[in-house]
Amino acid sequence: MNQWQSDLYRKYGRVAVEIARDLLALRPGERMPRVQDYAQRCETGHGTVQNALRSLIDAGAVKVEARGHMGTFLVEADYRKLREIAGLSSLLGLMPLPYTRRYEGLASGLYEAVRQGDIPFSIGYMRGARSRIAALRRGQADFAVLSRLAADLAVAEGGVVAVMGLGPYTFVSRHGILLAGPQFAGITDGMRVGVDPQTLDQAWLTEEECRGKQVELVEVPYSHLLERLREHEIDAAIWNLDEFSAGMMEVHSAPLQSPAAIQVAERSSEAVLVIDAHRPDLERLLPEIIDPAVVRRIQNEVLEGRRIPSY
Repeated sequence: MNQWQSDLYRKYGRVAVEIARDLLALRPGERMPRVQDYAQRCETGHGTVQNALRSLIDAGAVKVEARGHMGTFLVEADYRKLREIAGLSSLLGLMPLPYTRRYEGLASGLYEAVRQGDIPFSIGYMRGARSRIAALRRGQADFAVLSRLAADLAVAEGGVVAVMGLGPYTFVSRHGILLAGPQFAGITDGMRVGVDPQTLDQAWLTEEECRGKQVELVEVPYSHLLERLREHEIDAAIWNLDEFSAGMMEVHSAPLQSPAAIQVAERSSEAVLVIDAHRPDLERLLPEIIDPAVVRRIQNEVLEGRRIPSY
């Protein structure tokens, strides 16, 4: 904490923090809460609230404009300063469990990119795009990593914004079909097909690959699909082939056959960062500190074995 932050906190403490946190959710041109609202919320006088706001202005964190009976409006915001004042100087991202070398490279690339931006950063790991989106909406993370496909679905549902894409094949290289026996060449009528509704890409790909076929869909957590195939509890499942190796003798792989599924799979190859729609500070901050080219370079070095994963 530098001198002006120290002075600001010492004088107006929680009032300045309260205002800063509210302003992080506003975009320039939007109306601010009233002085009396802060006075009531913080159990303090109007003068203290006005002085706390004046300190934010003097520090260069915001510019505001009073418009008479219409209220006071935010004109400009230095969201990085507001984050520091609000005590939110670090970042937390959510991504899938790093069980593939591609995900390890992605995590390593994100760490390196944010490190260059000189902001404390950590990554949490959570299975399923829906789970990561729900955690984001609950305010448990600053951003989530999704596939382009899942990001588009989440944006269409509302409440989140896609901030940046990291480029093709940063999320997965390709999807395919895993089969319980060599007698199968693809998904056919009568099969039991594993599907994980929490994993948006896998669920959508399964729907498209099975369209028009008489199959039984069996709900299985994505991480258990391989085990269920080995035990012949299901006959087939859509799978991220980054995870498939020649040593998996009990199961067999085949390419996607449905043209619609193949098209969907292309959309699932890119990693995309999404944020809560009410966080304009992150909408500006993340593109400033994360260079997709840096992330891709680090990820490729990990994939090629020229860099040890570090996350």
